[in-house]
Amino acid sequence: MQYLETVKNWLEESEALVISTGAGMGIDAGLADYRGNGGQWGQVETETGQSIFETVNPQAFIENPTFSWGFFAQRIKEYENVQPHEGFDILKEWITKYHLDYFVLTSNIDRMFQKAGFEEERIRELHGTLEYFQALDIEKEQEVWKNEQSGDEILENIKKGIFPVSPKTGLQARPNVYMFRDFTYINTISKKQEERFQAFLQKNKGKKLLVFEIGSGPHVQTVRIKTRMLKTEYGAKIVRINPKDYAIKEPHIGIAKGALEALKEINVYIKQS
Repeated sequence: MQYLETVKNWLEESEALVISTGAGMGIDAGLADYRGNGGQWGQVETETGQSIFETVNPQAFIENPTFSWGFFAQRIKEYENVQPHEGFDILKEWITKYHLDYFVLTSNIDRMFQKAGFEEERIRELHGTLEYFQALDIEKEQEVWKNEQSGDEILENIKKGIFPVSPKTGLQARPNVYMFRDFTYINTISKKQEERFQAFLQKNKGKKLLVFEIGSGPHVQTVRIKTRMLKTEYGAKIVRINPKDYAIKEPHIGIAKGALEALKEINVYIKQS
């Protein structure tokens, strides 16, 4: 268990922390994975007979709004009813214990970090969020707005053939989420988040940076691209936590476990040392 001592030492030595997560971070809270057994993308392909690229994209909201809104409304409902697991609290505890500046990068659209008490100004949602909607027709409206409907409300309206629309213009809406084959995603929020992330990097340039990459696989590279950038351009040390896709070259550390199990194991070791 030498890696536990190394991770402990890295936490003690570091000045800043980047928490970088994919879908695997939410599994221990009861959320479904996307590409594992029973993953949500596999369910999409089974139900529609089409690939996720054909189904989860802006055009599908025009061609089949009942399915598309049903899919995302169900996700909204799930996220409303799920609470962050203990791993989120462990990460916050380390930030406080080791006096770490921090930033969160996540490809998840579930707002779990906000719900867990992480600062909104320190979170970069790489694929957007289901908390905000936008118009499908960006030539007519380029604003985003906060969704005020629950998942159940949207699902009930779908049964009546009623779909979310812009409160300002009445235009047909879609989630402000970056989808596959997406050329109409409005990046207003993402742009501001990225600016804050770049300011964080500039502030911590030349300092000892540690990255916990948790539950992100190689299929969708958004998170891993950021990890590589932090490793090569900022000399960050990487702790990669993933039950299957954990491999990473030394001196970086790969831990073949789920998010909660790995974080609890590290935390127990820290407290017993």
